[in-house]
Amino acid sequence: MAIKWHVKLRRKIAKNINQTLAKLFTKKQNNFPLPKEEIKRILIIRINYRIGNIIFQTPLINAINNIFPNAKIDFVLGAPYITSLIEGMPNINKVYSFDRKLLAKPLQAINLIKDINQNSYDLTITSNLSSSSDKIATLLVKAPYKVGFFDLNQYLPVTHSIEITNNFNKLHEALKPLELVKVFGENPNNFERELNLKIKKVKKTNFIGIFRDARGEKKYQNYFWQELVDELKKLDNSLKFIDILDPNNKTPLNNEIKTMSEKNLRELSKEISTLKAFICADTGPMHLSSAVKTPTIALFKATSPTLYGTLGKNDLSLVTKDLDIKSLAKKINKHLKTI
Repeated sequence: MAIKWHVKLRRKIAKNINQTLAKLFTKKQNNFPLPKEEIKRILIIRINYRIGNIIFQTPLINAINNIFPNAKIDFVLGAPYITSLIEGMPNINKVYSFDRKLLAKPLQAINLIKDINQNSYDLTITSNLSSSSDKIATLLVKAPYKVGFFDLNQYLPVTHSIEITNNFNKLHEALKPLELVKVFGENPNNFERELNLKIKKVKKTNFIGIFRDARGEKKYQNYFWQELVDELKKLDNSLKFIDILDPNNKTPLNNEIKTMSEKNLRELSKEISTLKAFICADTGPMHLSSAVKTPTIALFKATSPTLYGTLGKNDLSLVTKDLDIKSLAKKINKHLKTI
C-alpha cells in the first residue's frame, strides 16, 4: 500500500527524535519484580485512531484482568468513536479519549492529563513502541511503575520493560502487546490468544454479513462483491446475506440483499455477533467480528494475514491475488459448511 509523503516525513522525523532521546535518556532495564499486591489502579495507553489497532489490545486487557483481578483498569485511546467498544467491556473501569482536536488545544490536553492523574495510578502499560503520542502520555501520566517494550533505538520512559527481538516482529499485531505479561512473570501462551470484546452471548441468525468497505488498496470493488455473492448462491441457494453498510456510504450493493447500518461500534458489534458468519476485507469490522466470536472470513490482497489476519478458531484468512471468483467462492463455501 502506497504511503503518503507527509506520513513518510513524519515517520522519519519521529525516528530521528526517538534515536536521539534513546541515546540521551535510555535507562537500564529493571530486573526487580513488580509488587503485584500493591497494584490497585492500572492505565493501559494506546492512543490510536483505528478500530483494529484498539481491538488488538483486547488479549492484553483480558490478561491483565486475570493477573490483577481486583484492580481497576482504565484505558486511554485516540478517536472518541471507538470509546464505546472498550468501555463496554466488563473488566474496564473508565476510558479516556485523546481526540486529535486536542493537538490544536493544548490547554484542554493539559486538563485531560490532569484529570487522568487524579486517579493516582500504580501502574501504566504502554503496548506500542513506535507511537509518539503513547510516549508522551507515558511520560506525563504519574505512576510508580511503568511497563513497556525496550529497544536501544527507541525512547520510552518506563521502569520495567521487555526487550524486542527478531521473533517479536514476526508475531501477529494483536499478540505483540500480550508479550508484556512477561514483566509480571507470566507466560503469554497461558492466556487467551484471540480477540475478545466480551460481548454477552446472543441468539444467532442464519444471515451471513458482508462488509464492502476498506482503506486504499485493501478495498474490493462492488462488482467483486456482487460476483462473489452470486457464486456463493450458486453453490448454496439457501445462503442469506446482509449488507453491513459503512455509516459514511449507505449505498447498498443491490436491492435484493437486506442492509444494516450502525454508527455506535458497541451496538454494531452486538449486531455482528448474531450473524452466522461475516465476510470482509482487511478492515476494522473484520477484527470487530472476530472479537465477538462470529466466524470471520477475511480477504487479503495488500497486507499480510500473518500480521493482521483473524485469530478466532472458526475464522479463515484468505489471500485472494491468485484466486478467481469461483475458486474463492468454493473455499468460502467449504469453510461455511464447517461452522
